Amino acid sequence: MKKNLRIVSAAAAALLAVAPIAATAMPVNAATTATTATTANKPTVDLSGAGSVSESKDTVNVTPSFTLTSAIATNGVVTTPATLKGSIEASLNGTSVTADVADVAKDVTLVAKDGTKVYSYENDKLTNNLGALDSKTGKPYVEASQPYTMTLSGVGFSFGKANANKTLTFKLPNDVTVQQNNKALKDNKVSLDQYGNATGLKFTLNVKAYNSENTNAVSFYDAKSGLVASQGSYMTLAKNGDLNVNTLLNELKSKYEAMQFQNGKFESVTVTTTADDVKAELEKAGIKVNAAGDFEAPDTFTVTLNAKSDDNGKTASLPVVVTVPNGKSTVVPSAAKTIMHNAYYYDKNAKRVGTDKVTRYNTVTVAMNTTKLANGISYYEVIENGKATGKYINADNIDGTKRTLKHNAYVYKTSKKRANKVVLKKGTEVTTYGGSYKFKNGQRYYKIGANTEKTYVKVANF
Repeated sequence: MKKNLRIVSAAAAALLAVAPIAATAMPVNAATTATTATTANKPTVDLSGAGSVSESKDTVNVTPSFTLTSAIATNGVVTTPATLKGSIEASLNGTSVTADVADVAKDVTLVAKDGTKVYSYENDKLTNNLGALDSKTGKPYVEASQPYTMTLSGVGFSFGKANANKTLTFKLPNDVTVQQNNKALKDNKVSLDQYGNATGLKFTLNVKAYNSENTNAVSFYDAKSGLVASQGSYMTLAKNGDLNVNTLLNELKSKYEAMQFQNGKFESVTVTTTADDVKAELEKAGIKVNAAGDFEAPDTFTVTLNAKSDDNGKTASLPVVVTVPNGKSTVVPSAAKTIMHNAYYYDKNAKRVGTDKVTRYNTVTVAMNTTKLANGISYYEVIENGKATGKYINADNIDGTKRTLKHNAYVYKTSKKRANKVVLKKGTEVTTYGGSYKFKNGQRYYKIGANTEKTYVKVANF
């Protein structure tokens, strides 16, 4: 297996970027391309962190992802070479990795529909026409909108010794196929060796060259008004309390369409959002969807439409807020309460969130009841616009804590001045708010009284 594979143009520095996820082109010199031996039982696509898996139910989602852009030629000379970038993403049981193709593929080829090798790195030999003209046609080898076939050979995956000799199913995009040791696989079932590795894999996929001369963005438009939409809204009614994912998606796609300026006119762009995408978004928001695509409709939720241009690969996203007047209310019962002591925000794990705080005597809207977090302390969840925020305030800063005096106590305004002539008797139950304050005399005091007056009692009296 070869590491650090580089696709380059001998004449014009055509590039292959193979950084994970957001790949960027990196110029290199073909003469410096090196190979690094990798042990046969440790392929680079490492999913060993997924632990022991079940052969009967577990599926590996594998997505080779590549972007090819066309070359630009002026007066018979390639002025801008074609570019190719990509990676392989894989996930299993919640564990995901993104691997550089340079690290996991022994050989890589890119072939035009007429069989011409646009690029290949096979058996340590480089053929690179990304920045060249075809001598027969006088056109660049990589032209916009033309289809190409890409092959990644000698790819390996590691699933760890716990999965030795198992068989796992690879789930691939529709246009991607896989072979193992040059043999077609039944139902994409891949065999693992005694080390829990799958080796000798060959992926074949289709890549269409994007138009590098078109730099126009994709935008969503309201189909009725024709205006650009940066955020969408849609109102519908639930039937017997339910909505259907497929029906809803079709309605949203009818209301909003994606467009792009191409070759002097606006063209429609394919909305790539699927029913499965909508289902995943809903379930992430805690909305369960059944096998038929039906779900109990909340009164408001969000569905995101995505679009991708077939011409230049530009993408756009449109969040659509769906309102269902007869849907299940998602408004959290809440009440406005006064903060009696400066309060920080905490998350559900009782960890402080940032440095923002609510200062004393201000009002905050919180849930009706307190919640005990991981540290055993009661907190109020902050509510904004009727929605739970996941931010919590210590209830002691709002409701206070009842404490019994062990000594008679005066009520102070400052470290030297009493707030009034009241003497609180020993055994009296007094509500204190939040943590104690250290006064100038070095002693600590609790705030008492649900008001904005300066009324404090020495901590030592409790």
